[in-house]
Order: sequence, then structure tokens, then C-alpha cells
Amino acid sequence: MASEWVVHTPGGTLRLSDLTLEEAITLEEQTGLEWWNIASHPFRLAKVARAVYTVACANLGCDPKPLALGDLVDGKIFEQVEDDMPDVYENGIPKAEDAAQTDG
Repeated sequence: MASEWVVHTPGGTLRLSDLTLEEAITLEEQTGLEWWNIASHPFRLAKVARAVYTVACANLGCDPKPLALGDLVDGKIFEQVEDDMPDVYENGIPKAEDAAQTDG
């Protein structure tokens, strides 16, 4: 199973994959990086971490708190989690892992 990044904010947790395209464009404009680079490494640079955190807070409707470098390195803000994509497909359609195989 693959993993993806989430951002913990005062208003809750947001998967980076749940950002809108408009939010991704905002992040690209603020950081000068492509969206996929940001999604792969959301705290490679401090300015990227701040931008991602601020956009995530706006998405969840909360005010960002001031961040310290320690917040970035100890996993309080950014965390890798298992993605929520299905593992099993049949004919390109997601299928429950314990579902019986269908004849097709």
C-alpha cells in the first residue's frame, strides 16, 4: 500500500490529495514548485511547509498557529499515512478484498 502526506491543523487533519486544484495553483504560485513536488515533499523547504500549512488551515476554516522548526521534524504537523485507495480491482473497478471473484 502506498502512503501520502497529511497536514494536522487546529481545525483537523487534511490529506494533501484532498486539496483543490485552485489550492494547488496557489501553492505553486507561492513556492515556485510544481504541485506534485509539493505533494511529495511538503516540508522540504520552510517556505513550502508554511504555504502548505496555511492553505490547509484555510481549507479547514481555521486560523494557522505559529510554527517552529521542531513542529516540522517531530511529525506534529506533517505525517505520512497509508493512502485510502483500494488495493483490489476487477476490470478496473475497485472491489472489496474479501469479495468473491466474479465470472466475466
